[in-house]
Amino acid sequence: MKTCIRLLALTLTLPVFSQTDGDNIVIGKCLKNLNKYIMKELLLILTFHLFCLIAFTQEQFPYGCSVITISKGGSIFFGGNDDYINPDQYYWVEPGDSSRYGVIWIGLPDNPQQGVNEKGLAYDSNGLPRFEVNPHTERIPVKGEYYHNYLMQIMHECSTVREVIEWVNRHQRFPYMHDQMHFADKTGDAVIISAGKDGEMVFTRKTPGDGFLVSTNFNVANPANASEYPCWRYDKAHELLGKLIEKGEPLNYNDVTNVMEAIHQEGASWTIETLVADLTNGVMYLYYFYQYDDPVIIKVKEELANPREAGPFSKLFPQNVQQEAANRYRQVTKPIRINNVIGRSWAALIIVSLALLFILPDRRKGLRFWIPAVIVLGPLALIAKIIVAQSNKITQGRKALTETIGNLVPVSLAYLVAQVIVVVKAASGGISQQQQVLWIFGLPLISAWLLFHSPLLASVGKKNFFRFLFHRLPQVIVTTFLGLAGIFPIAMPLENMSIAMSQIMPLSPWIVMTWWAITVTGGITGGLLIFLYENWAVKRGHQAWNVFAGNEGEVKTPGLSKIWWWILISILILIVGMVIGVILLKATAG
Repeated sequence: MKTCIRLLALTLTLPVFSQTDGDNIVIGKCLKNLNKYIMKELLLILTFHLFCLIAFTQEQFPYGCSVITISKGGSIFFGGNDDYINPDQYYWVEPGDSSRYGVIWIGLPDNPQQGVNEKGLAYDSNGLPRFEVNPHTERIPVKGEYYHNYLMQIMHECSTVREVIEWVNRHQRFPYMHDQMHFADKTGDAVIISAGKDGEMVFTRKTPGDGFLVSTNFNVANPANASEYPCWRYDKAHELLGKLIEKGEPLNYNDVTNVMEAIHQEGASWTIETLVADLTNGVMYLYYFYQYDDPVIIKVKEELANPREAGPFSKLFPQNVQQEAANRYRQVTKPIRINNVIGRSWAALIIVSLALLFILPDRRKGLRFWIPAVIVLGPLALIAKIIVAQSNKITQGRKALTETIGNLVPVSLAYLVAQVIVVVKAASGGISQQQQVLWIFGLPLISAWLLFHSPLLASVGKKNFFRFLFHRLPQVIVTTFLGLAGIFPIAMPLENMSIAMSQIMPLSPWIVMTWWAITVTGGITGGLLIFLYENWAVKRGHQAWNVFAGNEGEVKTPGLSKIWWWILISILILIVGMVIGVILLKATAG
C-alpha cells in the first residue's frame, strides 16, 4: 500500500508543471518536454494499478470445512467435510505410548485437518481469516514452534472436551488464529474454540444431553471474523440435525452421512474427503470426493494397534473409487483449463494488436494515446484506431469514437483491478458487502478522475490542474457510470462462472487475463453508451482526448450546468445495468 500511495503522489504532482489558463507558465522549461512528462505519467498510472493488484492479492486463504457433533440417546457422532482445492489428502497414524495418546490423522503432516484419538476425542477445524489473539506468554509453553503443534499436542494429551478446555486455559497461544477448532468426545460433549472480539479464547459448548453443535467458515463467537457469513452450509446442517433429534428412531452413521452429503461442496472449491466418526463405538467412516455410497470403515483401536503405512488418503479406497474421484477432479477443475485458454489467447491478442498498431498508416500520430489504449482494450482499441485513421478528415463520429476510447480505458482498467481485489479479499473473508460496492464503484470513478482525466488532459490542454480537476468531474461521472453500466451485465455472470479458487490462491495471471478479456467484452456495450454521450458533446464543440491523441483543437469540457441531466441519465442507466448483471449472476449461479 505504501508503494501505491507514493505512485499516486508522484502522479498528481506532474500536472502542476503546466500553464494556468494561458496566462503565466509556472515552470517554462517543463512545457518544452511536455510529451516526456505525459508519457512518464502514463507509465506511473499503469504501474500504480499493477502495484495495487499485487498489494491487495497477497492474502492467506483459509481452508473451507463443515463440522458437526450430534448426540441422541446413547449415540454420539462427529462429522467433518474437508473442503479445499487439492485432488487428495494424506493419512497417517501416530500410535500412543505411556506418555501420549495415539491419534489417527487426515490432512497434511504440517497441517492436520482431522483427527480421532484412542480415547474417543475427535478434532476438526474451520478456516477463518487471520485474527490477532492474546498469546498469554505467562502460561506453559507449547511443545513445538509451528501452528499445528498446538492442536496436535491437545490430541495427544487430552481425552475429553473438559480436559481440552482446561489444557487451553493453562497453555500459551500463538499470537494469532486463522481457524476455529471443533472438538467432541464419546460422552457427547463438544466445544468450538475461537477468538473473541477482545482476542481471548471463547468456548462455545454444546448443550448437555440430546443436541448438536455446528461450525462452518465463520467465527461462532465473532461472525465478523468470517470467510462466509451467512453460510448456507451452517443453516442446512442446523435444519437437518434438528430433524434427526426430533425423529423417533435411533441415530446411525447413515443419518450423519446424509447430513454431510447435503452440505458438501462442488465448484470453486470442493469436498476432498469426509469423516464420520461413531465416537461411542470407536469407528470411523471415510469418504473420498463426495462418494457417499463407498465408505472405508476403520476401527480406531485396531488401527492404532496395527497402523497401516502412511500415504495418500486416496490409497485407502478401491480402484473404482479412485478413478471416479479423478473424473470428478477433472470436472471441478474444468474452469481452470478454460481460463488458461482464454487468458493466453487474450494476452496474444494484445501483443498482436500492439504489433499491428505500428504498421498502420500514420502510425506515429497519437501513439501516447493509442499505445495505452491498445494495452488496456486490445483489439477493441485497434479497431477504433483503424476507423479513425481511414480518412484524413476528422468527422464528428470519429471524434466521438476517440473520446469514447479515452473514457473507456480508465473505467475498464480500474474495474478490472477492483474486481480482482474484491474476489481475492472475499475469498479470504476480508471484505464486507459495503466495501465490495465501494471498490467496484469507487475505484473506477476515482481512478478515472484523479489518475487519467485530470492530470493527462490538464497537461495537454495547458490548464490549471486544480481548476480543471473540479471542472472535469461531471464529465468523469457520466462516462464512468455509462461504462460500468455496460460492463456489469457481461462481466458479473461471466466472471462468476470463471472463478476457480486454485487460480486465486495464489493469484494466477491467466484468470486475471480472462477477467481482463471479459471486462473489455463488457466494455463494448459500455463504449456504445459512452459514444451516445460523446456524440452529443462533440456536436457542441467539446473534446479532450482528441487533443491528447495529437489532433488539432482545444481541450473543452462541458460544465455541470450543461450536463447535469446526463448525470441523472447515467445514474439511471447504471442502476439498470447493475440490476441486469445481478439477475444474470443469479441465473448462472443457480
